[in-house]
Amino acid sequence: MTHRFVKTIVLMVGMWLVAGNVQAQSQPEAEVQADLVSKYLWRGMEKGGISLQPQAKLSWQGAYVKLFGSTGFNKNDEDEIDLSLGYEFPFGLNIGVIDYWQTGIEPNNVYFGYNKQTTAHRLEGNIGYTCRYGSVQAYCMFYGHDTKINGKQAYSTYIELTVPFRLGGLDWTAKAGITPMESAGWTVPDYSTLSESLNYFYANGPACIMAAVRATKNLKLRGVTLPIFAKLNTNPYMQTAYIMGGIGVKVSK
Repeated sequence: MTHRFVKTIVLMVGMWLVAGNVQAQSQPEAEVQADLVSKYLWRGMEKGGISLQPQAKLSWQGAYVKLFGSTGFNKNDEDEIDLSLGYEFPFGLNIGVIDYWQTGIEPNNVYFGYNKQTTAHRLEGNIGYTCRYGSVQAYCMFYGHDTKINGKQAYSTYIELTVPFRLGGLDWTAKAGITPMESAGWTVPDYSTLSESLNYFYANGPACIMAAVRATKNLKLRGVTLPIFAKLNTNPYMQTAYIMGGIGVKVSK
């Protein structure tokens, strides 16, 4: 772990304490959830098949730390660990930093390695606004495994609009996600033509990379919520479409 990363964590903790105006008598809020999904979909992209996805969140006076993981049932699926730190203001604004890590990027799958040239981590900043009518979130990667072919930082950017609504006794969300510019890229050998093709993390320029709608029914039993959900996820840029479903267990305190 580099000194720079340690300094970043210390700074985030300091911001957390200052921004939250923490009072000694206040109590943190916690929730834990585990979902079983038929397909792992993220920002318009398929990242795996049937997966178990646990997550936990601890919040205090608007500040929060969140941990998300995904493990596929297929041995070829990548494992993922995401750590988020952020702050949610009372008037709807939110800011944060997310650390993404997954297997299959670094040969030895080293987690505690933040060397810019070899790390499997991606650090991303986000800012957004949420109200009763929906939310808009902007994300930009600024460190780690997010480079262009020339080796320079790509600053892969993603902007997402979410609109919730209720229909037929179910909770629905409609989402659209775009990237405003070229994202990170890498070459892939094409053995049929003895050449290389260029792949992109999001797209090779401004594009809509996700349009989705999700329906959820929350069943509640003695303080435990059991969300059952189905989702249609399309990627107009890649011209793909998927349907996935899942069930979860959520406990809040």
